[in-house]
Amino acid sequence: MSNELKLGFFVALGILAVLTTITLLGNFSFKSKYKINVYFADASGLPKKAKVKISGVDVGSIKNIVLENDKAKIILLIDNKIKIYSDAQIKIVSMGIIGTKYIDIKPGTPSNRLLLDGDNISGIETDSLEEMLSSVAKQVGTVFNNISTGINEDFFKNLAETVANLKKVSKTIADKEKSISAVIDNFENFSSDLSEMTRQNKEDIRTLVLELKKISFKVDEIVTKINDGKGTLGTLINDEEMAKELKQTVTEIKTTVQQIQSVTGKASKLEIDWEYMGRFDTRADRFRNDFGIRFRPNNHKFYYLGVSNIGNSNNEKDQFERDNLNKLDALIGFRSENLEAYGGIMRSKGGVGIGYSPFEKIYSSYRKLYFNVDALFRTETPTRDDKNADTPNIIVGARLGIFHWCYAGVQVEDTLTKASFMPYIKIKITDQDLASMFGVATIAATGSK
Repeated sequence: MSNELKLGFFVALGILAVLTTITLLGNFSFKSKYKINVYFADASGLPKKAKVKISGVDVGSIKNIVLENDKAKIILLIDNKIKIYSDAQIKIVSMGIIGTKYIDIKPGTPSNRLLLDGDNISGIETDSLEEMLSSVAKQVGTVFNNISTGINEDFFKNLAETVANLKKVSKTIADKEKSISAVIDNFENFSSDLSEMTRQNKEDIRTLVLELKKISFKVDEIVTKINDGKGTLGTLINDEEMAKELKQTVTEIKTTVQQIQSVTGKASKLEIDWEYMGRFDTRADRFRNDFGIRFRPNNHKFYYLGVSNIGNSNNEKDQFERDNLNKLDALIGFRSENLEAYGGIMRSKGGVGIGYSPFEKIYSSYRKLYFNVDALFRTETPTRDDKNADTPNIIVGARLGIFHWCYAGVQVEDTLTKASFMPYIKIKITDQDLASMFGVATIAATGSK
C-alpha cells in the first residue's frame, strides 16, 4: 500500500472520529420530545441550557425562557418515553448554595391526566437565597435580643456547666500527658521499622528494575523486526521463531510479577494488556510507532510501561529525529466509573492526562468511544530552533472502537503552538489473547498461585 493510500485511510478514520466527537459534544439529540410550559413567579439564576431531571437523571432540557403575563414561562423539552401527569411537582433547585440551577420534576400519579405536547402547568415556588438569608438574620437577631434581655437563663446556665466540663476534660488530658507521649514514641518506632524494611528490600527493587530493562530490550527487538519489514502482525502470529521469542518475553514478565509479589505481597488479581499504536504525523510527514504494556491489578488502578517513537537510530540521518526516537513512557493511573487520571513520564518528559468513556465503564475491555487530554511539560517539535520549544505539549484526542482489539482515532498535538493533526490505529492484545495464540499460560494466573 502506497503512502498516499495510507494517509487517505488514516485521514478518513480521523474525520469520522472528529464528526463523532462534534456530534457528542455539540449536544445533538435524535430522540423525539414533547413540550411542556411551566410558569414561575421568579426564575432568576436559571440558565437557558439548564438540565431537566427526575430523581437526578436527565430527562430533557430547557428550550426557552420568556416573560408572559408578568410570569416566567419556561418551555421544557421532555423525552417522549417520560410520562408526566397533571399533579406533577415541578420546581427550580440548585446543586448546593452556589451551584448551577436546574429543573426538578416529580412526575405525579398515573391516575391523573397525562400531560401532552403544549400543555401548561404551574411550578412550585421555592424560597430564594436572599429570602433564606433574611430569615436566618431574623433568627440571629432574636437570639441576641434574648441575650440582652436576660431571657433563656437556663440556656446560659447549661452553657456554663458545659464550659466547666470542658475544663475537666482538659485537666484529664494534661494528667495523661505521659501516656500520650508514649503513644507518639510508639508511632515513631513503627515509622523507623518501616524505613528499615524498605532498606532491606532495596536489592529486590533493584532486581525488579533490571528485569524490566530486559523486557524493554526484548520488546524493542520484536518491534524492530516489524519495522524492518520482516513480518506483519499476521506473520508474527504464525512465525514459530518469533513466537518463541514472545513466549520468552512472557516468561520474563511472569518472573518479574513473582518478584513484585515477594516485595509488595501476593496480588489477588493482575491483568496485562499489550498495546501498539501506529500514528501518522502530518506535520513531520512521518509514520510513528508506540508499544507498551499495561498492568491492571484491579478496576481502579493501572501501571503503564512503554516506548514511544520506536525506531533504529542508526538508520535516521536527521539528528533531531534521532534524538526523539525510543522515548520512555512510565505512568500510574487511577479510574472511577467513566473517568481516569494518570501521570508520570510521557516520551521521557513529565506529563499528566485524563480520559473519559461516555458509554462503557472506563475499565471495560472494550469502549465504543474514548476521549483524552494529555499535557507534556516539554513539547516535541520537528525543528531544533523552534521558539515554542518550552511550551507544554497539549494533546487532545478521540477514538472509536472497531473491534474489541482494534481502535481508530485522531489526536491533535501541540494545540498551543503549531497544531499537528495525527490519525492513528491502536491494537490492544490481552494476556488471555496471547495465551490463546501461543498456548502459554496467562500472566494473570500468577495472582492465584
